[in-house]
Amino acid sequence: MRKLNWLPIVFSLVLVLAACGGDEKAGGESSDETITLRAATGLSAQHGWWSDTMVPWMEKVEELTDGQVQFETYTGGELVSVPDEGDAVLNGTVDIALVLPIYQPDQFPMAEVTMLPLAHSDTLIGSNAWKALLNSDVELKDGQTYQEMMFTDFKVFPVSTTQEYSISTTGKEFDSVSDVKGTSLRTPSRIHEVYSDNVGINSVTMPAVEMYDALSRGSFEGSYYSIADWSGYGFQDLFRYTLTGINFGHFNSFIGMSQQKWEDMPENVQEAMEQANEEVFKPGAEEWINRSEELIEQNKEDGGKFVEFSSLDQEVQEVFTTGIEDTWMNYANMLEEQGLPGNKLIKLWRDLIVEEGGDVPDGLKNIE
Repeated sequence: MRKLNWLPIVFSLVLVLAACGGDEKAGGESSDETITLRAATGLSAQHGWWSDTMVPWMEKVEELTDGQVQFETYTGGELVSVPDEGDAVLNGTVDIALVLPIYQPDQFPMAEVTMLPLAHSDTLIGSNAWKALLNSDVELKDGQTYQEMMFTDFKVFPVSTTQEYSISTTGKEFDSVSDVKGTSLRTPSRIHEVYSDNVGINSVTMPAVEMYDALSRGSFEGSYYSIADWSGYGFQDLFRYTLTGINFGHFNSFIGMSQQKWEDMPENVQEAMEQANEEVFKPGAEEWINRSEELIEQNKEDGGKFVEFSSLDQEVQEVFTTGIEDTWMNYANMLEEQGLPGNKLIKLWRDLIVEEGGDVPDGLKNIE
């Protein structure tokens, strides 16, 4: 009787069992396989969103995965420029990035909603309302939520908004309505252009990197800008008058990954990314507050003046407040003309702002 050689059979069974028994996660990647992700921003490495949110987020993901996830980072336009980060994520140039949707209103027309001016808000209020909007289950149109309508191709990790925008000038003060009319301000978004038109301010469109020289030459008188972000461009050396106590919107962002890339991530990595996002969100917002406080003190020492909105002449207050109400309705109508749910969106944003502790002018509280 011929003896059967069991060695090849046993060896084959071992291979089969090893293949079946591996620790497979979502997307078919082993839990101990190193994953290297390209992360990018067109912003500088010193920008608050990168240095105080994106970097801590990446470090936390690496920590929570015991080094399974590693990041190759590119900043300041090394690999992708503002505002092309979202496109770079979707076409595979990078794996993950800080996405700035407000800069692309043709692609993300409802992203500008956070730039609507408010009667009251701050960094934490704006940030929490932005996060709530991204996570909202309110159906705006055809059964779709806000995120589904705007960012369905992305896995979105909410990032804190900037501090509220203020109006700052190189010295022009708003003591009367005539002081407001004709003032030339740099406008960072379509919302600010609409608002400026409503109150009689002349809009100047210009990249932030060109503002310092233009302001130094007196080409225009000021800008809508977040105080916390002055230092990135040296504006604290130029601005001498800032209107506080009224909010001219919050610029938003998010950490974005394509849905396909997200679905390919192992489950433990997905959990780590979600947890890291929760842990860095609030500290990221608080950094804007800390930066603002330091810059205000420095600016005051250099002769800067901060004027509370409620101290302005009543007619001046009415001009600014009426401009807020008109701008909200203009924005809603603009979206409706594009077939988008503008009216539902502004009501949702109003409610989220108020729920988080902010406020809007009385004329906006009654719209239904």
